[in-house]
Amino acid sequence: MLNATIKSLMAHKLRLALTALAVVLGVMFMAGTFVLTDTIKHSINGLVNQGTAGKNVIVRGIAPFSSGGLSGSGDNLSGNNRPLVPESLLTAVNGVPGVAVADGQVQGTVSIVDAKGKALGPQGGAPTIALNWLPDRALSLLVLHSGREPQKAGEVALDNKTATSKKIRLGDTITVTGNLGPQPSTVVGTLRFGTQDTIAGASLVAFDTATAQAVAGRPGFFSEIDIGASPGVVTDQLVTRVGAIMPPHYEAVSAAQAASETAASFDSFFNLFNTFLLVFAVIALLVGAFLIFNTFTILIGQRTRELALLRAVGAGRGQVLTSVMGEALLTGLFGSAIGLGLGIALAYGLYDVLKRSLSLSATSLQILPRTFIVSLAAGTLITVVSAVLPAMRASRIPPVAAMRDDVAVSEGSLRRRAIFGVVLLAAGIAGLVIGLVGKTLLPVGLGALAIFLGVAMLVPLIASPMARVIGAPLPLIQGVSGRLGRANSARNPRRTAATASALMIGIAVVAAIATLVGSLLGSFNGIFDRSFQASYVVSTNSGQPFPAGPAEAAVQAAPGVTAMSGFAQAMVHLKGASKSLSGIDPVQGPQVFRITMTKGSVAPLAQGQLLVDETTSTGDHVHVGDKLTMTFATTGDQTLTVAGIFQDNQLLGSYVTSNALIAANTNSVRDAVILAKTSSTTPAVQDGLKKAVAGFPELKVRTGAQFKEDQKKAIKGFLYFIYALVALSIIIAMVGVINTLALSVLERTREIGLVRSVGMQRRQVRRMIRGEAVVVSVLGAVLGLALGVALGAALVSTISGTGTGITQVVIPVATIVEVLIAVFIFAILAALFPAARASKLDVLKAITSV
Repeated sequence: MLNATIKSLMAHKLRLALTALAVVLGVMFMAGTFVLTDTIKHSINGLVNQGTAGKNVIVRGIAPFSSGGLSGSGDNLSGNNRPLVPESLLTAVNGVPGVAVADGQVQGTVSIVDAKGKALGPQGGAPTIALNWLPDRALSLLVLHSGREPQKAGEVALDNKTATSKKIRLGDTITVTGNLGPQPSTVVGTLRFGTQDTIAGASLVAFDTATAQAVAGRPGFFSEIDIGASPGVVTDQLVTRVGAIMPPHYEAVSAAQAASETAASFDSFFNLFNTFLLVFAVIALLVGAFLIFNTFTILIGQRTRELALLRAVGAGRGQVLTSVMGEALLTGLFGSAIGLGLGIALAYGLYDVLKRSLSLSATSLQILPRTFIVSLAAGTLITVVSAVLPAMRASRIPPVAAMRDDVAVSEGSLRRRAIFGVVLLAAGIAGLVIGLVGKTLLPVGLGALAIFLGVAMLVPLIASPMARVIGAPLPLIQGVSGRLGRANSARNPRRTAATASALMIGIAVVAAIATLVGSLLGSFNGIFDRSFQASYVVSTNSGQPFPAGPAEAAVQAAPGVTAMSGFAQAMVHLKGASKSLSGIDPVQGPQVFRITMTKGSVAPLAQGQLLVDETTSTGDHVHVGDKLTMTFATTGDQTLTVAGIFQDNQLLGSYVTSNALIAANTNSVRDAVILAKTSSTTPAVQDGLKKAVAGFPELKVRTGAQFKEDQKKAIKGFLYFIYALVALSIIIAMVGVINTLALSVLERTREIGLVRSVGMQRRQVRRMIRGEAVVVSVLGAVLGLALGVALGAALVSTISGTGTGITQVVIPVATIVEVLIAVFIFAILAALFPAARASKLDVLKAITSV
């Protein structure tokens, strides 16, 4: 039977290729994701380890809680994840036996522009990292590439990648904007981070220590103190010695431990990214399962006589079952192996691009055993499981079928399928109801999965009548060809359902995401208008926070500005959970934000008190006069008095205090936006604001409408990225349409020959096949759109009012129309090959075929 299995596969190479293609694409996505993320993690972890190569011990502030996110980004880069280390500790550290060298490191973020005001920093939100140049080179991985190190205020060294790409030369003047506002600086050197021109796509700017503290940190403080051990001193012993002299709130750890923690935070981020991409790989494989099931079902039907002959010459039912399952196993292994190879090649190409753009370290591709095992197992398992039912039907073919030409493979009753489908559908709906009532996502997710499976099982019961309805226009458009195409698509509901279901899944994901994003965009306008009453919004193009003080002063001094407030946020812990605390100007803030008080007063904000929104007040039983103990990462526990309760404001969040209190409990205050109210909104006023912040080239002045439109563009950009990922599953579904039509043409060779013999022309045959493709594809699209919009609406209803910013369900009508048009076009394209093949069949040979 093994020889028969192999010969069957080799005799139908095209069939093997078409069936394996779905597995190839899904496994390629999965393997490529694994290899790419593993390689990036390995590269960045290598850079992290390089950064601590000359250090043995690090002195740092103790973080009361993890601020989350990537180490080296966001609050971490601005120094707000730990208390800063006072310079006085450096003297004490130098006196510890076994310390060979010690110095303080300063790290923060700034923005840089050239003499013409053109931004020099990286695009896409990557930071410009400010560092101090350490005199003792053993403690730093910064290496001079040209020129000299910065020695005083007004001098900087720039990373070689930025200097080269932006054509900055030694002696050029650039403007650095940080805590002190715009500062002209002369480029005296270019540098590298170890062997790299920069690190992870960021720009690097080095200053002397005093300037770095003033521009990107705090005078008299370091981000950390780095220590090198004397020869023969064990690191653990030195950690103990240095730790013994540490005052409260500071600690000594090994450089290896610090590097491990930083690497772990990167790993955590890339693990999430890896999971995000794998979801779409699994969707692609699930769509492929329908294709494989359909293909094997059709093939078994075509090979009825062949399999019956095997039974007639002595093969048992188990042997036939084993033969068909063997074909599935070999097809799955073949497709998975090809997909694994293509995935590795894809990861290599993508990493090469990322390596160049982000200056990642050169490293070999990380192809872990997990990648081989999971990728091969997933592709093979999907194929084998998809072929189980067709194989079982094949094993039931009686030997007598070898003597007849009109025996079809017996198929189970749709009654049992209908029962299972209804049960799954009912369970899924119940899950949705539970999730909607309880505002919990897990029941919604499980319910959605059950509904998908239930609908897929029930599609054969409605495929024929729906195909007739969808195909109703075809006879009017194509005449007899359209009538036959409509009839063919309705004739075999199982086949039509399996082909349509594959497309249904991909379209449903698109529709659900479009509903979610459409609802977010629809809610955004109302939320934005209800959240503030300012004339203009000042923020960075990338959305990154920026130093508050100098920018706020510039906006305040602009002509026509009647009120202004920065908007800062800090992560705190409250009752063991992470919360976001917003800061505004206590006097001018209520003039630019819409703050409607229901209890208490906004005035006590100036004394560092707290405002709480109504939802939090009700849910957590918080009242005016209550005292809440919030833990800040840099200063620890702080007790704040609740001064008032305000109506929910999506922009402000649940907890609001003054910017002054945020500043007192963080190392660096950074605004997300500055809101300005002006005496008028004429172009002259906006131009005046732009001139006022001209020294801050990273800042952009926009009206509320302009700001909203830019936020929508960013959301839509992410939506298109999701669509690109979902596109793979839709491509696989369309391959399924091609495959089904091609195999259907082979199965109906005699039928096509007969209609040709009675006068049907080749172009009419092509029209007939195209009609079938359109009906099946539109059927899948209609089911997918209906299912996706319904599930998307359920998801939106579940998360609305939970701090996500979504307040209403918006049906994406434009997306629905676009999808239907695209599916129609793709269906025509998918039918080209099968239609051409059908039209070229030799009439006499087709009639005599069996």
